[in-house]
Amino acid sequence: MLNRIIEAFREAYGTAPDYVVRSPGRVNLIGEHTDYNEGFVFPMGIVYDQWLALRKNGRDEVRWYSRDVDSKDAFSIRDFSKKKRSWIQFPQGVAWALREQGYPLAGFDGYSMGTIPIGSGLSSSAALDLVSCAAFSRAAGFDWDPVAMAKVSKACDNRWIGLNNGIMDQLISAIAEEGKATLIDCRDLSTETFSLPGETVIVILNTNVRHSLVGSEYNDRHAECLRGAEAFGLASLRDLSLERFEAEAPALDPVVRRRVRHVLSENLRTLEAAKAMAANQPERLGLLMNESHESLRVDFEVSCAELDIMSEEARRQLGCYGARMTGGGFGGSVVALVRADAAGEMMAGAAAGYQARTGIQPTVFATRPCKGTSFELN
Repeated sequence: MLNRIIEAFREAYGTAPDYVVRSPGRVNLIGEHTDYNEGFVFPMGIVYDQWLALRKNGRDEVRWYSRDVDSKDAFSIRDFSKKKRSWIQFPQGVAWALREQGYPLAGFDGYSMGTIPIGSGLSSSAALDLVSCAAFSRAAGFDWDPVAMAKVSKACDNRWIGLNNGIMDQLISAIAEEGKATLIDCRDLSTETFSLPGETVIVILNTNVRHSLVGSEYNDRHAECLRGAEAFGLASLRDLSLERFEAEAPALDPVVRRRVRHVLSENLRTLEAAKAMAANQPERLGLLMNESHESLRVDFEVSCAELDIMSEEARRQLGCYGARMTGGGFGGSVVALVRADAAGEMMAGAAAGYQARTGIQPTVFATRPCKGTSFELN
C-alpha cells in the first residue's frame, strides 16, 4: 500500500508526498455502548486501514482527494464558518478541534485511500479522524501524542459532527498494539493488553447493511443513559452498582430501565472477558460475547434482523465459540471468536447461511490484532 499511495499522490499532484500516515479500523470484542457511560471496552485494531499521503502546500487550506469515494474537496484552516457536509467534514472537524485546543495548523495537499468498508461498524470515520490528526502533526510540526489526538478526534465527532460517541474508536485507532486486544477503562483511559486465546482467530462478518450513527438512534441511546444516571442522582452510570439498580429498578421508566441494565451488565461481561482471555478460556469468552449480543438486542435495542441472522449463522458453525454484533448497531458487522483451524469453513458456512436467509451477500474476513496509527513515510 505504501508504494501504491506514493505513486497515486505523484500522479494527482505531480510531485512526491512529504509524509504517509495510516490508521487502522477497529473491532470491539465486547463492551458496547459503555464508553460514553465511562465504562469498559475491549477493542483491537484490524487489518483494514486508512492511508493518507500528504505534502505541505504553503496555503491556508487543505486540499484532499479521497480515492475511496472518488471525490476531491478543500477547506480553510483559518475560517471555519462554512461547515462541510460531505466526507471531508471529518478532516475539517479535526482541524477545528485542533485549533480550539491551541494546536498550530498548516495547509497540505492530501490523497487518501483505504480498505475499511464505510458503514460497516468498523470505525472508518475514527481512522479518518486519526490520519487527519497525524497529518496536521507533521504539516504543522507538533509532537504526536496518541491519547491527546484521540481526545481531539472525539471533540470533532461530538462537537463538529454531532455524534455523542465515547472515546473507544478514536483511542484504539491511535494506540492499538500488534497482536493484542486492549481493555480500556473509559473513565481514566487506563489500558491493559491481552493476547487472544491460543489457536483462535477473530472473524468479522459484514452484513452489508450499512449503518449511519449520525441521524440514527445512537444519540437517543446516549440521552436515555443520561436519564438513567440522573434518575439515581449520578453523573454517570459507571457509579451505579448492580445491587442498587436491582433494588430501585421497578420505579424507572421501562425503556430507561432496559438501557441501564444493559450498560451495567455489559461492564461486568467485559471485565469477565478479560479474565477469560488471561486464563486462555475461549469457551467462556465466546459465551460472554453471545450474552452481549442478546443484551444489545433485547435491552439496548440496537441490533437489526440482519445482525441477528448473521450472529445465529456464525454460532451454528463448527469452531465458533461465540458471535455478537459489534459497533454502534443498526447495521454493520458481527464479530466472532473462532478456532483457527476451522476459520475457513466457518466463514464459508456463515456467509452461505446468511445469504440464503437474507438475499444479501456478506463480506467476511479473518483478522489479527494490528497496530495503531503509524507514520509510514516520515
